[in-house]
Amino acid sequence: LDEELDRTKLRYVLYARRSSKDEGSQVRSIPDQIKYCKKYAEGKLNIIKIVKENGSAKKLDKKIRPKFYDLLEDIENGKYDAILSYAPDRLSRNMLDGGRIINMLDEGMIKDLQFPTHHFTNDPSGKLTLGIMFSISKHFSDDLSQKVRRGVSGNWEDGKSGGQPKWGYDREVD
Repeated sequence: LDEELDRTKLRYVLYARRSSKDEGSQVRSIPDQIKYCKKYAEGKLNIIKIVKENGSAKKLDKKIRPKFYDLLEDIENGKYDAILSYAPDRLSRNMLDGGRIINMLDEGMIKDLQFPTHHFTNDPSGKLTLGIMFSISKHFSDDLSQKVRRGVSGNWEDGKSGGQPKWGYDREVD
């Protein structure tokens, strides 16, 4: 099964993603992901393409992550065999994308997934673990969003604005 797979003959796409489109935020994220993935792949994986993308994986939205959806379509069309990514949460933080990836594994379209941060095997236990990782990623995003909304609401109630102070509001707190 998984042990018999010759990964040196598979065509891997390295997918690196950061959530923010803001150039000042997470500036090292994509270069660091690529560096760690390339080091992990040395001599054992055949990377034929690197896909870099800025956009949240929280929602299923082809406008936010067009390169990701193109990559999956290319795999469905036989252009690539496998994906290398820094961690499962780089691929999905929503259950539809996560389910699509697991279904593509089930159908044999994705022949392998590799992560320098997680061990994955393309068997029932590996897919269960991958599904759990996608669920944890979704929970993290949902929970963070809820906490941010609560903090913004609390600041507003205290008379603090979220950005530049508005007339009549004081950003300084005693």
